Amino acid sequence: PQRYPKAGTPNADVRVGVAVAAGGETKWMDYGETRDYLIARLHWTRDSAQVVVHRLNRVQNHLMIMAADASSGRARTIIDETDPARINLNDDFHLLADGRILRSAEKDGFRHLYLHFKEGKEDKRLTRGEYEVSSIACVDEAAKQVFYTGTEASPLGRQLYVVGFDGRGKRRITEGDGSHSVSMGPGCDYFMDTFSNLDTPSSTVLRKANGSQVKIWREADRKLLDEFDILKTEIHTFKGADGTVFYGRMIKPAHFDPAKKYPVLVSIYGGPGAQSVRNSFSGISWDQVMAHKGFLIWQLDNRGTSGRGHKFETPLYRRMGKQELEDQKEGVKYITGLGFADPERVGVYGWSYGGYMTLYCLLHAPEVFKAGSAGAAVTDWRNYDTIYTERYLGTPQENPGGYKDSSPVHAAANLKGKLLLIHNIEDDNVLFGNALQMMNAFQLAGKQFETLIYPGKSHGVMGRGRSHMMEKQTKFFEDALLK
Repeated sequence: PQRYPKAGTPNADVRVGVAVAAGGETKWMDYGETRDYLIARLHWTRDSAQVVVHRLNRVQNHLMIMAADASSGRARTIIDETDPARINLNDDFHLLADGRILRSAEKDGFRHLYLHFKEGKEDKRLTRGEYEVSSIACVDEAAKQVFYTGTEASPLGRQLYVVGFDGRGKRRITEGDGSHSVSMGPGCDYFMDTFSNLDTPSSTVLRKANGSQVKIWREADRKLLDEFDILKTEIHTFKGADGTVFYGRMIKPAHFDPAKKYPVLVSIYGGPGAQSVRNSFSGISWDQVMAHKGFLIWQLDNRGTSGRGHKFETPLYRRMGKQELEDQKEGVKYITGLGFADPERVGVYGWSYGGYMTLYCLLHAPEVFKAGSAGAAVTDWRNYDTIYTERYLGTPQENPGGYKDSSPVHAAANLKGKLLLIHNIEDDNVLFGNALQMMNAFQLAGKQFETLIYPGKSHGVMGRGRSHMMEKQTKFFEDALLK
């Protein structure tokens, strides 16, 4: 059986020790109390004299970056930060040769670059504005500059930039409207640039640090567009009832006629740490198959998803599902208002957090969503792991109402539409027990539903199993919404 510490249960008690390669006694680092604290990142200083860790409290709204002497184990706090909701960690943390620290943080609601000098001195801010620094690509200590990708040009794309350690000389390096995925060499002299946008398949080019082309490694294969009759993807921008700006992705059905009413398939993830609506090429997908069968495809990034700042992410704090659903309903209202989406034939599908949101949509807005395919869904948040779940909901002991209201298993009696529930027996992420509990709740409530269970699969379904699943999902939505 698969096991991990579930929300509210004890975590592993972790210590950090330094062992001599030649043998001898382990020296344990003294970062303080270990119970209900997380060691999330670990680094050696350049001289190997200190071990630096990112230490978080259990609910992850208090970060202590601490350095311990490798010989004595004595530790001190270098950086201490708190947040009313949570602190999002990433791997943008660089210990420089002169002892300074270059990192990214969300101090003002958007992730930006900061240069830390020493305790008690305010960090030097290198970037600012209502956009996100996505990741550090390379740190050039000799030239005193840092290369990074960010969303300054558009929240739906990624571009490569460079800025000096003094916060000056910032400039954009990559060109073209779309998304650049960058892999830069350790010397910061060259980078591999993989680029695509809505209308252009991906290409990969080797470039110098100034952006000039060295060699084309892989050209964009535009023949794919015609060979597979790829339908155009559109980006829609609109405001919700409270003025929030939303971005949606739409694929209109083949042979589109604006005078007709089409069934809608809402593709959903909707959870933290992901951004689904991007100016990038989505390729040959099941969405394209369904659009060719006469469905209107729609996807919206609701509040709670990433890429648009900490404030946009935090509304799901202590209550998952509710804000996400309200925003998804705004999206359906928007597309049905265009005149060609049938409000009586709206389906929804997703996997993992998207599977959870599919269930939540069907059970809490049955008047909007008439059919759904939910894959690998968390059905009771008490079943999921401590680190992820408690970051957003706190513990079930101190937020029992939030857990109950966020968990679909407690709303099984609300099912009115058609449901296909999919899960893998050996799922090591969202354990199979989630599906069993949901099935039991539906059966006790007298609700009919369909299931697909896959043995020998973990969190995803690949190979022949995947084609089997997609064929079933296709027929499910054809029967539910086309006929």
